[in-house]
Amino acid sequence: MSSSREIRQLQKAKSKAQASKNLKEEANICNQLGELLSKIGDYEAAIREHQQELTLSEVLNDVIGRAVANRRIGECYAEMGNIEAALKHQRCHLDLARSVRDHAEEQRALATIGRTFLFWYESDQSKNSLKQAEDSFRKSLAIVDERLGGTVPQREISEMKARLFLNLGLVFDHLGEPKRCSEFIRRSVFIAE
Repeated sequence: MSSSREIRQLQKAKSKAQASKNLKEEANICNQLGELLSKIGDYEAAIREHQQELTLSEVLNDVIGRAVANRRIGECYAEMGNIEAALKHQRCHLDLARSVRDHAEEQRALATIGRTFLFWYESDQSKNSLKQAEDSFRKSLAIVDERLGGTVPQREISEMKARLFLNLGLVFDHLGEPKRCSEFIRRSVFIAE
C-alpha cells in the first residue's frame, strides 16, 4: 500500500475516533500517523501528530503514552538537525519512564539519547558528544543486563544488546580506537547471528 493511501486511511480512522470521542484510539492513530509521516521525511507534520498524541496522553493520564510521544517528537527534531529540541524531548521521555519504573522504556530512552549525541557528533565533531553517547549507551546496556531479564522476551533483549554494541562500536570508530570498535562490532554480529 502506498504511503499516501495509508495516510488517508489513518486520517479517516482518526476522524472516526474523534467523532466517537475515543481518545485512546485517537492517540494511537496519531502515533501511527506520526511514524508514517516521519518515514517519508515530513518531520514537521509528524511532530504535529505526535504533539497531538502527547496532549491526548496527558488527558488520559497515560504516562508511557506521554513518554513515547516525547521520544517520537525528539526523534523528528534529531532528523531535522535540531539537537537541543531533540534532547529536551528525549530527556522528558527518560524522566517519564523512570517516574513509573518502566525499565524497558528507560532503556529505549537512553539508547535514543545516545543516538542523538552521535547525530550531534556528525555536526560538531566534538569528543564530548561521543563521550555523552558512550555514557548513554553504557547506561542503557546496564539496564538490559540488570533489569530486563524475565520482563522482556529474550529475543528482544538480544536485539537491544546487538544495537547497543553496534552503537558503541560506532562511538569507538569515531574516537579512533579501532580495537575497541572491532570488539563491539564483533559482539553485535555474534548476537545478531
